[in-house]
Formats: sequence, C-alpha cells, structure tokens
Amino acid sequence: MQDAILNRPFILALALNELSMLPLRTKPLSNQVYRCVCDYIESSNDKGVLVLTGGEPFLDLRFGEIISLARNKGWLTSVDTLCVFQERPRLDYVQQVRLRLFSLNPDLHNRITGEEHSFWKTIEFGEWLAENYSGEKILVFPVCRENSGETTAVLDWCHRFDFTPNIFVVPRQHEYALDVQSYHLVLKELCRLPLTDIIIDVPLLGLMGWPNLCPGGRLAMFIGAKGEVKPCPHFPHPFCWLEEDIAGAWRTVREKVAAMNETCRICELFSICGGGCPANKTVSGKDYYCPYFSSGRLSEK
Repeated sequence: MQDAILNRPFILALALNELSMLPLRTKPLSNQVYRCVCDYIESSNDKGVLVLTGGEPFLDLRFGEIISLARNKGWLTSVDTLCVFQERPRLDYVQQVRLRLFSLNPDLHNRITGEEHSFWKTIEFGEWLAENYSGEKILVFPVCRENSGETTAVLDWCHRFDFTPNIFVVPRQHEYALDVQSYHLVLKELCRLPLTDIIIDVPLLGLMGWPNLCPGGRLAMFIGAKGEVKPCPHFPHPFCWLEEDIAGAWRTVREKVAAMNETCRICELFSICGGGCPANKTVSGKDYYCPYFSSGRLSEK
C-alpha cells in the first residue's frame, strides 16, 4: 500500500494545557506554540479539522479565540473533554464534543481517571448534551483490562442518549493495558458488534476483515502542551518539538511513522492494517499485539 502524501495534516490535534488531577491544576501550552498554531490556521488555504484535546480544553482562556479562528477559516472543530470544568462551557462554533468514559461503574471510572467525581460529571454533562447540543456527540470508550466486558452496555447508553460510540483499545504502555491473549479476544468481540454508526479505532481489526488504518502520521498530527509533536496523544515520546514550522514538524512525523512501518511494508497484510498502532510498536517495528510480522505469516512464538 502506498500512503497518501499530504503537505499538511488534515487533522491537527492540540493540547491547550496539561492537566494534573490531584490536586486539580493545569499547565498551559506556551504562548509561542499557541501563536504558531493560530498563525498556521490563519494562513491556511486548505480547510482542516482542529481537535482540542490533551488536558481540559474548556479550562483554557484561549479556547474561544482559537475555536472562532478555526471556524472563520472554514475548519471543522472538535473538543475532547474530561468534564473537570466548574461552569458549563459555551459550545459556540464547536461542531463535535467527545466525552471519555472508562466504565459505567462509577468507582472503576473514577479510579482509572484519577478523579473522584469524574464519573458523575461525565454522565451529567452527557445527559445535558443530549438535551441541549445539536452538534455531533461522541462517547469515547477506551477498552482496557478492567472494562473489556462492558462494550454492550456502553453501546446501549450511547443509543439512549444519541451518542456515537468511538471504541479503541488503550496502548500497551497504559497501566490497564490488555495482555496479548485478551487483546485478540476483544478484537473478536468487536467484530461481532453491529458496526453501523460505531467508530472503531483499532487498526489490527484489518487482520479480521475490517480495514481500519491509524491516521497518525498519515492524516493527523498531535501537538502537546509542552510543544511536543507526535502522531497521536498516546504515542510514548515526541518525534520533534514545535518551534515555528508546522509544515516541517508534519514532514518529520510522516517520515518517522513511515520508517517505523518499513518492516511491516513487506507483509502482504500491510494494506489492511497499515502496520497497526504506532503507539504499540516495538523496537523491531512490530505492533506488539500483531500475530503476523514481516511476511503475512504467523510469527514464531
């Protein structure tokens, strides 16, 4: 498979701040990096998607400015929230809101997020959105070791409140990551779901007949609150640091993701999994959970 070559990321994900739960505090994105992103959007002749993610976008005083700028330039806008705000945010110009729910068990959700009241804040805001927000509502359900049996119940909740479920599996570095055996059991369960109106961000589903490539380094780039540049927020280390040149940072991300997939490219299954999840790559270039490697044949145990 030949990856599409884009001169700029179609999806630009940005963390306006870095969030610490205990005690609750934020460390803002540097103003230099913020202005660089704003200048990039202002000067862009191509429309893209701005995703505010990372810490808690609604806690940043610059939130309204960058959302308005993106919308005035014709960009689509999305906000990923952990619902740790005190006052209900304004959603002018926001076309998509994404809530993250780890479990329908309040204690488990709060334990994984590290915030005592996170569950009820998320549920209450979700129910408020169902009644008052006309944009797209996404419920992100990160599947991990502790919640892997809840998928059906989460889908029922989404149906009741008109949310689109977005399912992905937490990366292997996560504290509650699945082991290899459990990971493939989860993939089989996902394949049994009624996939209409469900977003599943699991590239290795391609090995089971569901083409699904990771957009990181192909369509999307993430800029963290310290100015770190990665293919996605879950990638374990920066590829570079943003100073003034987003186009240059994008070239670096694209090239390094391609290099990580060099070994996978000779596998006959590369076209349906794209090399898997970059955040799950081992030093040899294999997706940690992939049962195939380099040739499309089962790897040696």
